[in-house]
Amino acid sequence: MDRLRSSIPGTRLAGTSIKGRSALPWRLSVEVRVPSQAVNAVGELLAKAEREGRAQLLEHEVYALLAGAGIDVPRHAVVCGPEDVSEALCAELRSDDVVVKVVSPDILHKSDLEAVAFCENTSVAVRAAVERVLALARRARPEARVLGALVAERVRFQSGLGRELLLGFRHDPAFGPVVVVAVGGLDAEYLLGALRPEQARALLAAPGLTREAVRARLRGTLVHTALTGGLRSQRGRGAGEERLVDLVLALAQLAERHAGFTPASGLGLSELEVNPFVAALDGRLVALDGLARLQRPGALAPARRIENLRHLLVPRSAAVVGASAEGMNVGRVILRNLLEGGGVPRQRLWAVHPRAAAIDGCPAVATLADLPEPVDMAVVAVSADKGGAELVSELVEQRRARSVTLISGGLGETVAGREAERRLRLLIEQAHLAADGGVLVNGGNCLGIISVPGRYNTFFIPSSKLPFHDAPGQNVAAVSQSGAYLVTQISNLDRAVRPRYAISFGNQVDVTVSDYLEYLAGDAAVRVFAVYLEGFRRGDGERFLAAARRLVAEGRTVLLYKAGRTAEGSVAAASHTAAAVGDYEVCRDLVRSAGVIDCQTLNMFEDYLVTFSFLNGRSATGRRVAVLSNAGFECTAAADRLYGLEIAELSPATLERLRELLPQGVVDAHNPVDATPTTPTERYALMAEALLADPGVDALVVAGVPATPYLENLPQDHALAGDEFRASSLPARLVRLFHQTRKPVVVSVDAGPLYDACVQLMMRAGLPCFRKIDRATRALAAFVGRTPR
Repeated sequence: MDRLRSSIPGTRLAGTSIKGRSALPWRLSVEVRVPSQAVNAVGELLAKAEREGRAQLLEHEVYALLAGAGIDVPRHAVVCGPEDVSEALCAELRSDDVVVKVVSPDILHKSDLEAVAFCENTSVAVRAAVERVLALARRARPEARVLGALVAERVRFQSGLGRELLLGFRHDPAFGPVVVVAVGGLDAEYLLGALRPEQARALLAAPGLTREAVRARLRGTLVHTALTGGLRSQRGRGAGEERLVDLVLALAQLAERHAGFTPASGLGLSELEVNPFVAALDGRLVALDGLARLQRPGALAPARRIENLRHLLVPRSAAVVGASAEGMNVGRVILRNLLEGGGVPRQRLWAVHPRAAAIDGCPAVATLADLPEPVDMAVVAVSADKGGAELVSELVEQRRARSVTLISGGLGETVAGREAERRLRLLIEQAHLAADGGVLVNGGNCLGIISVPGRYNTFFIPSSKLPFHDAPGQNVAAVSQSGAYLVTQISNLDRAVRPRYAISFGNQVDVTVSDYLEYLAGDAAVRVFAVYLEGFRRGDGERFLAAARRLVAEGRTVLLYKAGRTAEGSVAAASHTAAAVGDYEVCRDLVRSAGVIDCQTLNMFEDYLVTFSFLNGRSATGRRVAVLSNAGFECTAAADRLYGLEIAELSPATLERLRELLPQGVVDAHNPVDATPTTPTERYALMAEALLADPGVDALVVAGVPATPYLENLPQDHALAGDEFRASSLPARLVRLFHQTRKPVVVSVDAGPLYDACVQLMMRAGLPCFRKIDRATRALAAFVGRTPR
């Protein structure tokens, strides 16, 4: 047989020429280890498939790609028909049995058509199997292009739960190359659905992946437990953790090269999947099947000059387009809110109006061209159907502003709006390539921005409807794709949290959520980043992970509520902000691996926001928690749902102190502490103090049903709706105790509106307070789990 040149250096390839037709060469991959030039060879392999009009690689081509990365594949050959099978071919496969599969770009799942056969490794048996497999495939799929058959060694491996792996990578439109490690085999789909996600699979961002990160993510998954001998049925027969880590890292390198946003020559892979990888009896981790699809990813938008966001967040001049001179409208509200903030002097705040000379004392100009100088920030409050996009285009082209907030809706939500947004995006992106970096545009379809450092507010909501008060939580940046959600968050947390920045970014026609994270990282006063997100722009998820990792490494907190998790939710998000909502599970796993706290509910999102803001600077040396309540059901509920906390073992001194303070002969002293409804205020507070003083207690939950005559938890003049509390009241005592300790403390007040003032007193003092004990323990557990030990 003639020796043919391999497309992957280091492989051995042989083929035959069959008279009257071209033969498909067969290839042996024996102990393949490929040098760096394999990257170019992979590109040639992909280009060949594209030239042949194929959207995917054939299985033996996937083997070549894997072998080039140093990953074990079966010894194999590809034959056009039974006449190509020889004794020499069978001898080089070096196995007692072989597997025969059809080779066709149109038949991806061969076992479904029974186009797979096992037989003895003799030329007679293999010829018969090849003939049978090809006949079955042609009969089942007469329209398919049947190119031949793959003949491969039958790899012997130990079967069992978790011993077959689904391994590969995919190109995610937000995050780029993502490695997937999951339970595999014929029952993979069932197992993926039946097991908890964290057990069934692990998703890892390929760029910058380290051995430590791979180990941490794989531990706890079924495949890791099974392959490292952790199951009773597999003990002593594991493949070893490091071998699995090596495999994942090899796939990650392949993914970075070929499944990113800029593959060589523009041609890459949208996905590669091997199902299954198995631990062979000879110690190898071998790929037994393979599928890969081609893609040509489009270019990413040019980078924006993030430092220029200072013009948007701390402007010294501004213009409002769309303010009415006669009555109240969105633009007029924005103009008044800007004036009230005082960050932009009145004489440098212009209204753009075709007829007015001034509006609310601010100078007015007829057109953007009439502005006496380029402004730091322009706010466009003109709808898309009335020329909003055209006004932004003029601001960008003529550089009449350094930054723009586009309030207007209508872009991206309709057919005409999507086309207008596409044109606007192109114009903005072209401007970013200029020497001055162009103009940064926030929005459209956004509510606006509130910036405490910039002393301004461009929300189109009157201050009478959304007042802002001083609050203990001033270390927060609230960055939200939904303006409406941002309003509810600010209102719900009034007098508790006043964000340093409240940014509504809408459709992300230009500036993205990751831009804001990168820029605001430079403000040391921001310790908590609360992000409400419906979708990333293409490629922006990768940047989000990088920014989040840096923030978390600095000891700061990134909270994320990701909307659009289901098919229905994704449709709703797209109709609202035209967000390209990605796969939620990919997003969830990757952001968690970056240290982001993924909030599953809106209540959780706001609970964590309060907790991390108020407890910033505190730390817990462990997860040992003490719980104090006057109600048995709360003690039980807290112990039942600890969310990773542990019930602290109290010291003898603490137990003795509790016995002195508890009602005699009614309850025993133990943790959780049931103080009963008859414990008076002073003793209740002293119990909390004793628990905090215990060196074995890392954190404290103080709860209690307040409707008992023994606790002073109402204002002095509550009948007259007053809100003054005596210093001897329970909330006042708890506030003092909170400020005397550095341990994390949270409170629960499970009662109705009568006790709102009690809750507000503690919240306004920076003490986290919740209306259910399980919300309190959950928030505390999240905080304790993130603090350094």
